[in-house]
Formats: sequence, structure tokens, C-alpha cells
Amino acid sequence: MTHPDSETSIERLIKLAGARDLPTPEGMERARLAALESWSRGLEERARAPRRSRMRTVLGFAIAAGIAALAVLSWTQHPAAQAPQVVARIATLTGGASLREDRGEIIARVALPIHSGTLLSTSEGRVALTFGDSLSLRIDRQTRLRFDSPTQVTLLEGALYVDSGGVNALPALRIETPAGVVRHVGTQFQVQVTGNTTRVRVREGRVLLERASGPPTDIAAGDELRVAGNELRWQHGLPSFGAEWEWSAGIAPALEIENRPLAEFLAWTAREHGWQIQYTDETLQHRTLDIRLHGSLYELDSAAMLERVALVTGVNLQAREGVLWVGGVRK
Repeated sequence: MTHPDSETSIERLIKLAGARDLPTPEGMERARLAALESWSRGLEERARAPRRSRMRTVLGFAIAAGIAALAVLSWTQHPAAQAPQVVARIATLTGGASLREDRGEIIARVALPIHSGTLLSTSEGRVALTFGDSLSLRIDRQTRLRFDSPTQVTLLEGALYVDSGGVNALPALRIETPAGVVRHVGTQFQVQVTGNTTRVRVREGRVLLERASGPPTDIAAGDELRVAGNELRWQHGLPSFGAEWEWSAGIAPALEIENRPLAEFLAWTAREHGWQIQYTDETLQHRTLDIRLHGSLYELDSAAMLERVALVTGVNLQAREGVLWVGGVRK
């Protein structure tokens, strides 16, 4: 948009310049005759030129026009290079981790966005990431993970844990491994790659392993499948809690408890650790919906969380052998 002061300045300059002087009638006639003579001379030279020369000229113009048209078509049809997409964000971080992108290597930090094509490497650190609205992806120590797209990652080595947040969670994450593609169907599970061996262990729901040939392999809750080449080794009836799972709970993003009911904290804690909840009676179970929490549980481990919440609510909380007892251990 032109500024009003600029318009005023231009108008002032035009007025200062005044009216232009017109050429005399004799000058205008001389200019017309010179132009007519130049045009007539060009026609005569073209008529005297050999036919082959004229054809070469026309052909040359046609070829040049064709090349120009192809160049324009090629430019318009060539797909523009897509900019890297943001596929995830770092929610929590313990220890050291790095990200390698096109622009070089950077140190991982909380809230940092991760783009497609990025390679995440952990040494002695662990990282929790958010995908979409509900999916949580946690990366163990000594792991290398490449982010291919908003719906696919490639586990090069190490271990990861997925909490999809439910059956209808989006995105439906695909995990490329040496054994094939791992897809979740509303679940919590781990994937580990060591050399050419891939291990998939399911805590809740089920997982599909799509290999290079054959139908998908269904892995249910409590199952573990190890794949090394064409060899498959199964374990069934494994617990949903214990040392195999605790590393992922330790890196979980803290729950914001301010003004939330005690029942929500109990459900979240039990889900993170694979515990079952047992109440001493139904009256207490209903009370947990009305008891409101305040403060923060940031940087507390599970034992410290239970101790603090029990202290401020007056409700006895104890975790034993995969059970979270609310109101005391039932005998």
C-alpha cells in the first residue's frame, strides 16, 4: 500500500516538471517517413533471402520455442522439496541424548520438536516423547531411533516403550525393525532390537508384527516374541509389572494433579506400572472421586508419589506384587 505522503510527493514532482513540449509538425513527419523506409527495407531483404535460409530460421525458432516449453513444463511438474515435518516433541528427559538433523547434531532438551528424518541417540539418558494427542513413546538408554514420518519410526538398536492411549488413539504408529513392522492395536508394549534379534513384549492390548512374507503375527497381552532371522521364540503368561517395565514408568511425564480427583491419580499410577487397583470397600472407592489433590508430583518416583498423596489425603496407599492397595492391604 502506498503511503499518503508518498502520493503527495509524487504529485508535487509532476507539477514541478510542468507540461512537456510537443515536436513540430515537420519533425513528426520526418520520423514517420524514416520508420516507413526502415520497414520497407526489411521486407525486401527477407524476400531476397534463399528459401532454405528462411526455413532454417523458422525451424530454429520452432526448436527454441519447443525447448522453452519443455523447460517450463519440467519446472512446473517437478515436485517441490518438502520441508521436514514436526513428528513429535520431547516431554521429559533424563541423562544425555542427541538429535542428528540435516543441519547437524544438537543436544536434546525438553519441549524440543523433532522433525522427520531426525536420528535420536541416547547414551546414558532416557527420553519420553509425545506423538499426536495421546500416544506416548519412551526411549531407553543406548538406543538409536530414526523418525521417518508422523506415523513411522525405525528402531535401529536399543529399546522403546509405547503407550498408545487407547484403541482409537492417533497416530497409529508403525515401528520398523529387522524382524518387520510392528503395529499396535490400542496397547502398551515394548520393542527391543539387539543385533539381528527383535523382541516384542505386550503389556496390554495386542500388537501385530508384519514380516516380509506370510500373514501378520498377533502378539497378545502377556506374550513376548523374539525373532532372529526365521527363528521365532515365544513366551506366554508374563506379568504386566516388574523390572522389565519400570524403566518406562520412571521417564513418564508427570501427572498434573492440581484439583484433580484422587481416583484419576490412582488410575494413572496403576496404568504406568501395570498394577491392579484394590479398594478395601466400595465406600472408599466412591470417596476417591470426590477427594481433590493439590500441589505437584514433579521429580518424584512412584514410592515418593504414593507417600505424599497418602499423607495429604489420609488414604492409605501401598503397592505390593502388582497390586495398588487403597485403604490398606486386605488380608
